[in-house]
Amino acid sequence: MSLLKNSTIVMSGVVATNIFAYGFHFIAARMLGPDAYGEFGALIALLLMMILPAGAIGAAITKYTARYSADNQNGKITILRNKIQKNVLVISGIILLIIIAFSKIIADYMKIPSVIPIIIIGFSMVFALLLPINRGVLQGLKMFQVLSINSVLEAFIRILLLAALLFNGLGVNGALISYGLSSLVAFFIIFPYLKGPKNEITEYNAIEIKPIYRFAFHVFIITIVLQSIQNIPSIFIKHYYTDEFTGNWTAALNLARLSLFITGAISSVMFPEIVREKEVHVKRKIFYKATLLVCLVTSAMAIIFIFLPELLIKMLYGKDYLEAVPILKWMGFAMIPFGLLQLRMDYFLASLK
Repeated sequence: MSLLKNSTIVMSGVVATNIFAYGFHFIAARMLGPDAYGEFGALIALLLMMILPAGAIGAAITKYTARYSADNQNGKITILRNKIQKNVLVISGIILLIIIAFSKIIADYMKIPSVIPIIIIGFSMVFALLLPINRGVLQGLKMFQVLSINSVLEAFIRILLLAALLFNGLGVNGALISYGLSSLVAFFIIFPYLKGPKNEITEYNAIEIKPIYRFAFHVFIITIVLQSIQNIPSIFIKHYYTDEFTGNWTAALNLARLSLFITGAISSVMFPEIVREKEVHVKRKIFYKATLLVCLVTSAMAIIFIFLPELLIKMLYGKDYLEAVPILKWMGFAMIPFGLLQLRMDYFLASLK
C-alpha cells in the first residue's frame, strides 16, 4: 500500500508540475512560432544532454540518503550533501568555461546566429546540476510531499518568468533564462527542510565517498543511453532539417513525454523502497507492482495519442503545428518500452550493493 499511496502523492505533484511545464511549452510555442520554437527545442535538448550527470547525482544521493536514514545515521546525510555540492560546483564551473570557449562552434553546428543562447544554457546547466542534490535528499528521506511541492513551484516560477521575459521581447534567450533561473530558485527553497539537529553532524571524513561516485558512474552510463535516445535526434534534426520541422518534432516529443513524466513518479517512489528493503522477494514484489502501473499508464497514453493527436495539437499548440500529428501518433507507442526500460534500470540501480 505504501508504494501505491506514495506514488499517488508523487503523481499528483507530477500532474500539477506538468500542467505548468506543458503550459510553459505551449506559451513558448505560440509566442515564438514554429521556427523560433524549433531553435528553442534543439537548445533544450542540448541542455538536457549537458545535464546528464544530474540523474546520476540525484540517484546516488537518494540511494545513500535512504541507506543512512534506515541505519539512523542522519549526520552522514548532511556530510554527503555538502561534499557532493562542493564537487558539483567545481566540476560544473569547469564545464561552463569549456562551453563558453566552444560556444561559436556549437552555435555554427546548430545554425544559430548568436553564441548568447549557448552561454545561457551553460549557466542553466550549473543550476540544473545543483538541484538534484537537494531533491535526492528529500527522495531518500521519503519526503515525497515536500519533493512534489518543490517540483510544482519550480514549474510555476518558470512559467511566470517565461511570460515576463517573452512579454519584454527577449525571445528564445528569455525562454532559456527562465529555464535556468527557476532551477536555481527551486534549489534554494528546499534548504529549510534539510536542516537537521547539530548534534547529528559527525566528522567530515565519516563517509566513504568512492562507493558513492562508483554508483553515480553506473547511473551516468545508463542515463547516457536513455537520454541519448530521447534528445540526440532533436540536435541532429535541427542541423539537417528546417526550423519548422524541428518545431513540429519538438511539439510531438513534448506531448509524448507526458507518459514518461508520469511513470517517473512511480519509479521515484519505488527507488527508495527497494534500497531500504533487505529481502529479495519483497524487492521483486515491489518491482512487479511498479511494472504493472507503468504498463497501464504508458498504454493508456499511447491510445490517447493515436486517437486524439489532432485535437491535442490544435488545443495545446495551435493549428500552426498540425504537421506534428503523424509524429505524435506513433511516438506515444515508443514510450511504452522506453518507460519499462527506464523502470528496469532504476530497479537495477536501487538493487546495487
